[in-house]
Amino acid sequence: MHRIDEISDRAKDGKPPEATKLLGGGFKEWWLLLVRPMENYLVDHKYHPNVLTITSLIVSVISGYFFHLGWIFLGGVLILAGSTFDIFDGRVARAQGLNSAHGAFFDSCLDRFSEAFIYLGLLSYFRDTYFIYIIFLILSTTTMVSYTRARAGALKINCEVGIMQRTERVVYLGVLAIFNYFGNLLTVYFGFAGKDYLLKTSLIILLVFSAYTCIQRMSHVLGELKTREEKTK
Repeated sequence: MHRIDEISDRAKDGKPPEATKLLGGGFKEWWLLLVRPMENYLVDHKYHPNVLTITSLIVSVISGYFFHLGWIFLGGVLILAGSTFDIFDGRVARAQGLNSAHGAFFDSCLDRFSEAFIYLGLLSYFRDTYFIYIIFLILSTTTMVSYTRARAGALKINCEVGIMQRTERVVYLGVLAIFNYFGNLLTVYFGFAGKDYLLKTSLIILLVFSAYTCIQRMSHVLGELKTREEKTK
């Protein structure tokens, strides 16, 4: 099987992942190829997609707890692990012919809980700093990102737009949380106290681009509604 076929054969629309402004398609392809053997194992042993969805939630809860403890490196590792299980559930469902609206809805709901537990851990970790306000705003804007898409769907408008969606949020937070450990070592080496600069940077990135994505989606939906209204006049 060719490389592109290995990526697209279980994709939602049968196409390889598209590049975005914040995350290249090459990275997504590389990650899907890297975890393909594990994905094949889950398919061959007929793991139910809902089990993988619940596993993703459990891993995210543990990740949030690790952030609460200040174990930033492990928290970042588990964010990426949890998101990988979240990738698996849809692809395994399609490979087994179990994909359904029921499963997609269940997955979307648990995704929101997963993010909430991660940010709860970060809120606890930064409880004595002004970053609690940044994390609160991230929770608010990411909720709006999801809400605008859901509301657009109810209005029968395609809202697959936005510079930072869940995949980008997970990758930026997880990767920078992992490298935060090395960043702290570097700052200590140069005589500065390790103050989680990379983790804080990731949170600022999430806030800025999540807010921008919310505005993008609102503008897109309002534009579509205006066009629809003009056609009916």
